[in-house]
Amino acid sequence: MTGLEVIDGDINNLFEDISRVNRTYGNVSLRKAFLKVDTATADLYLDAHSILSAQPLDPNVSGLLFTTQDFYDERGQARQRIESFVIPGPVTALALRGTQLQGQRTIICYAPSVNNVTAPEIGETLLLQEGQDLASQQFIKILNVERTEETFTYQVSSGDIRTFKADQYILELSAELKRDFPAGDPNPKPAGPSLIYSTQPATSAKYFGSTNLAEPAAGGASSIVVSETFAPIIPTASNETPFIDQRPGGFVSQVVPSGPGNISMQVTVEGGTSSTMPTAMVPGSLNITVSGETYTDKGGVFLNSGGIQGALEGTQIDYRTGLINWLFSSSSSVVNLTYRPGTLRQQIPNTGRIDIEESNRNFNYVLSLDPPPAPMSFNLSYQYLGKWYELQDDGTGNLRGDGSGQVNYDTGSIVATLQAQPDAGSVIFYRWTESSLYVHDPEAYDGVTPLVMQLANGQVVPGSVTLSWDVGGTPMTATDVAGDGTITGDATGRINYWIGQIEITTEVVPDDLVTADYTHISDQSLTATTTVPDNNNKADIVMQTESDIEPGSVDFTIIKSVKRTVKDGAGQTLSSNFVDQSHWITDNGNGSLVSRRDLVFVGTVNYSTGEIVIAGNTFLRQVNA
Repeated sequence: MTGLEVIDGDINNLFEDISRVNRTYGNVSLRKAFLKVDTATADLYLDAHSILSAQPLDPNVSGLLFTTQDFYDERGQARQRIESFVIPGPVTALALRGTQLQGQRTIICYAPSVNNVTAPEIGETLLLQEGQDLASQQFIKILNVERTEETFTYQVSSGDIRTFKADQYILELSAELKRDFPAGDPNPKPAGPSLIYSTQPATSAKYFGSTNLAEPAAGGASSIVVSETFAPIIPTASNETPFIDQRPGGFVSQVVPSGPGNISMQVTVEGGTSSTMPTAMVPGSLNITVSGETYTDKGGVFLNSGGIQGALEGTQIDYRTGLINWLFSSSSSVVNLTYRPGTLRQQIPNTGRIDIEESNRNFNYVLSLDPPPAPMSFNLSYQYLGKWYELQDDGTGNLRGDGSGQVNYDTGSIVATLQAQPDAGSVIFYRWTESSLYVHDPEAYDGVTPLVMQLANGQVVPGSVTLSWDVGGTPMTATDVAGDGTITGDATGRINYWIGQIEITTEVVPDDLVTADYTHISDQSLTATTTVPDNNNKADIVMQTESDIEPGSVDFTIIKSVKRTVKDGAGQTLSSNFVDQSHWITDNGNGSLVSRRDLVFVGTVNYSTGEIVIAGNTFLRQVNA
């Protein structure tokens, strides 16, 4: 207390200007003022009070009043009042395991199992104190808890060595220890000297401030509406971002071949320009000739026969978007570029992890993935000094990024070399999609022009179909001479005899209409419904229909459920799911059933008795089960 007067309206009379550092990082300024009532008369002293009538105009600055009810305390005691949002409770049954040193961000404690101690929880605040020294107190907030069961030894007064079991906890703290907290070896009756106290919420200081009206106050009103009732005390910065419908492994983009043929395009090769292909590009399928030298792609760049970038040095390829950035310095020219078109698919990946301890911190890690990864789908992340690093396969069997390695897309074997040993207590996280997820559909068109024809009549007689058309005035023909549903000749395709539908592909578009010459049976079709039970033992499926079936008239659809499993390198099953496959089945007119999905024989039909048999040992075989 001094005689220095606080002058009303005098700028910086109580608080100094706010520095740029404090405006950036935040600051708490405390000032203790002593109020005096001084009058020139002997009037009776009734009362005195102080108020904070308005907040600063700067929205980042706020003011509050509070009192410690103590004329003689100093800033340290006042600060303790502000920070003491919790107060010490009773001593817990937890004990420190050995001395915990200044600067630690984790502490190790234990509790004998016979005590049935409740485990500390994430977010809980505890208090460390050495003996009765109140100056040694430090509040600690728990960010993470790791629990293990341990067996400790101790010596009794007779000199015998005995054991006891205890729950050990490794507590990760929000701040480092400010001093050493000494403690002894584990004992079934812990005796300090440092103790762990529980805490409970407390309002150690009562604050007074002011706020603005949200709505005008009416005379005589018993309540008012204000803009807010809270004010910051200690500067903090926080940001909450809620996420919903998130998947732990995210999604992996995979370029899937969208056709058996290649696409050729004329592109302008000039440094500083870019070219965008009409589709995604299958890695390893690009070819281009520049200045008489042929280049192919590998890992997102072009290489010549000698394995160097040569004239295309600096050029970068984005397979997923079809974008090529020509970054080299050379004269421009128009060249032909050929590539296999692809389709970009996003898949929920398979995932795996390696928990890193002191014993397995290495530079090299070997993985065996089942199923094998698809090109450009493998991604590995690891943590070093608290920062995340990544490795990604380039589609040609090499790992690139923050390290190196190789991928065998056939066997699923991976060797990853990291730039640094990952942090102890972290994880190596990897994800991939399987290469067999997308396969070429034999039913897909292999020609240039797909044509679908619906004949006026069904129940077509096998071997009676002749298709005719002209190309540039030249007659073209195709027939089903084999009688098994396949169309051959100047067009290729298939026919469903029963419904009279023809699908063909031709290399050149016909000049006009395609005509069909065929014979058919005029009898009405018969429909039979058969319930097929679940079949888990791959036995033959037998269906009974009417006798005297017309050859080539059998047509039905069956749905097969295929089991897919994902296993880790140790052979443990990570996940399994079932995928339904719809198969269109017809007979070929010679007593065999054919799956139009992959054009394989899947059973037999007895035209005389009407018995239809689906072979279990072929069609019903399990895949990756």
